[in-house]
Amino acid sequence: MKHYTVRMNFRVFVTAIAASFSLSSISSARKIEIWPYEELLKEADLVVIARAVSNLATDDKWNSDVFDSDRFTAVETTFELATVLKGKSGNSFKVLHFQQRNPSRPFEDGPRLVSFLVQPFSVGIRRSGETKEEGPKTLEPTKRKSLMPAPEYLLFLKKRTDGRFEAVSGQVDPNSSVRTLFQ
Repeated sequence: MKHYTVRMNFRVFVTAIAASFSLSSISSARKIEIWPYEELLKEADLVVIARAVSNLATDDKWNSDVFDSDRFTAVETTFELATVLKGKSGNSFKVLHFQQRNPSRPFEDGPRLVSFLVQPFSVGIRRSGETKEEGPKTLEPTKRKSLMPAPEYLLFLKKRTDGRFEAVSGQVDPNSSVRTLFQ
């Protein structure tokens, strides 16, 4: 009887392993480098707090083989300096970065790109949800609007040979080098 129990337990074990392999999906992930502040500061030529004042499309090409280059467009953002934490800069400087050409065509495990707000923006607050008495609610009209100034950005940058700057963490994942500072 004991031999039968061991054989039965082994069959259950093998069946469970086979089922887990057949039910698991194949997934892949892109390795993303972690950038602690100490490393960002060490690698940066320029660390600043600045405000974006303009965005301009450029003809620069995506030069990473991680993703298809035709899915990106280059943007040059001009910043107005607020504070220099490391390095030297004039009152304004330019940063080259990339945007998705078609944001409605999402990436699976895609690049972590950045965009910079140059205009004030409004924030509206709406209530949604459900209560026991009233049942489901649809979104109510905006209750309050407030105009927020464009944020400042904490930027960890390296200088390019053309005089512009780019994120220390590179063009594929520049958001590791950018912190948005809202008032």
